[in-house]
Amino acid sequence: MKKGARLFSAFGLAQIVTVLAIGMALWLAYVPWRWGRLREEVRARFPTVSRITPEDLASWQQMPVEQPVLFDTRSEAEYNTSHLPGARRAPANPAQIGIDAKSTVPIVVYCAVGFDSAPAALRYSAQGYKRVQYLEGGIFLWAHEGRPLENLRGPAQKVHPGGSPHLSYLGRKLRAD
Repeated sequence: MKKGARLFSAFGLAQIVTVLAIGMALWLAYVPWRWGRLREEVRARFPTVSRITPEDLASWQQMPVEQPVLFDTRSEAEYNTSHLPGARRAPANPAQIGIDAKSTVPIVVYCAVGFDSAPAALRYSAQGYKRVQYLEGGIFLWAHEGRPLENLRGPAQKVHPGGSPHLSYLGRKLRAD
């Protein structure tokens, strides 16, 4: 190669930039599509269960109204690594922790992405609890959207991936080792 010769022509460089831009656009469109597809799959499997989005839950938590009790259905190790602020481990029956089925206390149940929390919400509803919802996308979507996490020591940054078959929804930077 001659000294001062270019590796790419202006036209070749423009083609490379165009291909990279198209690839990036497709990737950016793919991520929300994947979450939407997962959301629809959980909804189809549990059509009668009420749900709430992370955005709506975060907004609710900012309002001066009765706050929901948050139940994490994941394992103790997953919960100890990180959970939503103020969340508790999910009991088999909320009455075990003093929440009477006749009360109108709102309950939001979550897991990794929704496949375990939706049946838990259904079970609580069958026990007589009236205001029960599951968190769409679970803690994986909550963390993906940059929402706060905590553990027993304070703020947390990562989520325990557990044995979730939906691990690919939890970005590598968000995964606890």
